[in-house]
Parts: sequence; structure tokens; C-alpha cells
Amino acid sequence: MVNEESNKKKTNSVRKLSIYRRTLFWMILTILFILFVLAAVYSLLYSRVRVDQLQGQLLSSAQASAERVENRMDAEYLNLISSEEIGYLAFTAKSTGSIIWLINSEGGIIYYSSLPNRSRQALENKDGILYLKPEMLNSGAVSSKGKAIKGDFYELLPEKEEWLSVSYPLNSDYGYCGYIILLYSLGANEYSFIKHGKIVCISFLIAFIVAVIVIILLSRNITKPISKIVKAADEVYHGNLKMRVILKDEEPLYIHESSEYHEDDLMILVRTMNTMISKWEKQEIERDDFMSSISHDLRTPLTSIKGFLGAIKDGTIPVEKQSHYLDIVYNEVERLQKLIENLFVTITVDQQRELNLGVFDIEILMQEIITSLDPIISQKSIHINMDSRLTDEEVSVLGDRDAIHRVVYNILSNAVKFTPESGFIRVEIILKGEDKIAVSIEDNGQGINKEDRQNIFNRFYKVNKSRNSEGSGMGLYIARTLLSLHGQGIYVSDSSLGGTRFTFTLARPTGRKI
Repeated sequence: MVNEESNKKKTNSVRKLSIYRRTLFWMILTILFILFVLAAVYSLLYSRVRVDQLQGQLLSSAQASAERVENRMDAEYLNLISSEEIGYLAFTAKSTGSIIWLINSEGGIIYYSSLPNRSRQALENKDGILYLKPEMLNSGAVSSKGKAIKGDFYELLPEKEEWLSVSYPLNSDYGYCGYIILLYSLGANEYSFIKHGKIVCISFLIAFIVAVIVIILLSRNITKPISKIVKAADEVYHGNLKMRVILKDEEPLYIHESSEYHEDDLMILVRTMNTMISKWEKQEIERDDFMSSISHDLRTPLTSIKGFLGAIKDGTIPVEKQSHYLDIVYNEVERLQKLIENLFVTITVDQQRELNLGVFDIEILMQEIITSLDPIISQKSIHINMDSRLTDEEVSVLGDRDAIHRVVYNILSNAVKFTPESGFIRVEIILKGEDKIAVSIEDNGQGINKEDRQNIFNRFYKVNKSRNSEGSGMGLYIARTLLSLHGQGIYVSDSSLGGTRFTFTLARPTGRKI
């Protein structure tokens, strides 16, 4: 009991993580990963493009500012001579969102739009003017065409931010006379797409929500049929063979039903599974019917044998009648023997894979079987006509003689059994192409309904009590199985005599003669 309960708990715990949830989880996780990668790549590319654009804009502004003010400084290039240029530089700083420093040839900052506290502390103060250190002037930070670098500009700017520094030289008739610096803050983290704009963040959020909705719909659409298949498989495992997989509230689909072309693998799987379950259910029904039938077939003769032998032993049956009842007992024993033999053949024929092939005369084999059935044929006054106009070579067939003997015996004995007294049976042997012959056995009995014809070759199947009450339902199954091992088939149809016609094919030997 403890083990069963633990197994149930394990099963329940496994069921909690359904295919739908697993698929949904992994798909959402995949989308998140993809969005994260895309966001990182986008942020990186956006940052680089943005910095490149800023660099170009700032260099252009620095050049324009340098060209405007380089000819408007005093003779020593130490101070600006006009407030107009100061206003221009202030406007440039405001329009570009940057800090502007105007530095003369000696490194003195003669104009600044803004000066961070850190810069004041690091610069040299001479007569009220802040000067860059000599190592800063000689570092090669400025080129003849301007230069842009990222950093904190020699630790003069707030360290918690990333800065883009653009320098452009001031030239005079006597050469280099200073330069203009534009300092632009890139923010605390240039790789963060959030600081580049809320639109990027909102866009990816909307994309994620839409992706999740699509994933939920797709997951449900994909996994719902699979969940139905899993449920059906579990029901079948626990013995419910009436379970079928139904998609889209339709009838269950089977393999042999007509269907549209280009079905997906899932639809094919559903058809295959429903067909397999249907076959299992059919086999279970046949098995139950067979067990009921075989129990009756075994019990009836055994009861008769036991009763007659008990009566003989007790003296209930007079001595002069004992011989008659012993004949009845003997016939019942023979009946039991045949029944058990068919059961044994049914088991062995399912396991048989090899045939003892040889060439033999089908007409001779047919005559042997007719002779063996002569007692019942004579008793019922049945007339058998064998129609064969083939030569000795043409009636030769290639196969396992013992197996074909049982095939013919099962079919012919069935015909004899269900042919009325003074009835007719016709056996016909004809050529069918160059490599086969066809053998037909037909009678003038009551025939077989068309509804039953598709099942009569199944194991343990009985058409009805009136036609096959004494049989086990294995004769035709054995015949079909043995013919299938030979690569041949058997067919049933209406007889021109009024009953049933069985036709089967046999292979002719190629290049061989008897």
C-alpha cells in the first residue's frame, strides 16, 4: 500500500508539469534570452552610432567656434576682445549640450561655459586664471584637424560619468595659439539602452508582451493535441480501450479513412493511435468471445464423455447399448482432439517464419483432402465437382506442402460442413498470369453476409451460431496466415451456386518441371 501511494504521488507530481507548461516555460525563456541579446546588441550598436554622431557634430561645432574666435583674440592671444564671441560660445555650449573651454597657448582657460569643482581643484590658479598642467598641454590631445577622446579628460571631470572630449586648435599667422574643447557627458553607463531613450525600453516591453501572447496561443495549439494523446494513452494503459483521441470536436480519425492530403505528423499520429486502440479493443472482444466459445466447446464434449462413461461404469446403460454410446464418446474425443490441435496450430502459425518449400501437384493434394473428408461427404450426399483443365506441369505449385494442405483442408471442410444435404461443391483450378494459379472452392450453402466478410479471416471470429457453431473461429485465420507466409492472398465472394466462394493463389515454379 505504501509503495502504491508513493507511486501515485510521483505520478501526480509528474502530471503537474504538463507538456503545455513545459513548452510555455521554455518558449518564454527562449524569447527572453533572444530579447536580452537583441537589447544588448541594439544598445551597443546604438551607443556606438550615437557617439559617432555626437563626435561629428561636436567636431563641427568646435571647428566653427575656433574659426570664429581665433581672429578676435587680443594680440597676445590671451583674452577675447569682444563679448559677442563670448555670447557665441555660450550659445554653442547650450545648443550642443556640452561644456566649452577656450584655452590659450599657455594653457590658461580664458573662457568656460561651466567648470566642475573637480576641475577647479586640479587646475593651477595664476592671477585668477586657471591653467592646465604642462603635461596636459604636451600630451598630444589636440591635432591639426581636431581630436575626440572618451574619458574624464585627465581626471578634470566628474568620475562617475563617461565623457566625450572634442578638441580643435586655434591657429594664427604665427602658428598654434590655443584650442577649443567641447566636453559632452555620455552618462553613467553608455551601454544602458534605458538612458538612450524610453522608447527603446517601451518597445522591447511591448515586443515581449506580444511574444508571450503569441507563445501562449501557439503552445496551447501545439500541446493541446499532444495532451489529448497522453491522456488517451494513460486511459488505454489502465484498461479503457474505448478511449479515442478526438481533435477539434470531431469524430475520431483512423488510418484507413479518407483524409485530406498534406496532413501534419500530429494528425498522422492521432490516426495511427486511434487505429491501434481500435485493433486492441477488437482483439480483446475477439479474445473474450473466443474464451467464451472455447469454454463452451470444451465443456460440452467433456460433459458428454463424463456422463456416458459414468453411466457405463454405473451400469445405467445396458451392455447391449454400450457400444453405441462408446462410439459417441469416441466422436467427442475426436472433436476435442481437433479443437486442441487448432489451438496449437494457431499458436505455432503466429510464430512460424520459415517454410519448407518444394514443388508438388495441387490436384493430387486436393484429391487427398477430398478422400479424407469422404465420410462426411457421403453422409450428407454432397456432390463435389473438380474442374481443372491444366496440364501436369501447370498444376505444379511451389510452396510448403504441409502448410498448403492445412489451407485447403480448412477451406474445403468449411464448405462441406455448411453445404446442405445433397448439395454441391465446385473446385476450380485455373492459371492466373504466368507465375500463379488460382484455386476456387464454392458451395451452395447459406453464404456469408457482406458485413462479416471483412472479419472472417480474423482470429477467433465467428460469423454466427448457425454457420459456425461447432468451430473455433481459427480455420480461416490459419489459412490466411499460412498463405501470407507464402506471399499469397485469399478472397471471399458470392458463389454462382448460391453460397460462398473462397479463392486463393499459389505460386508456380519458374524454370522447373516435375
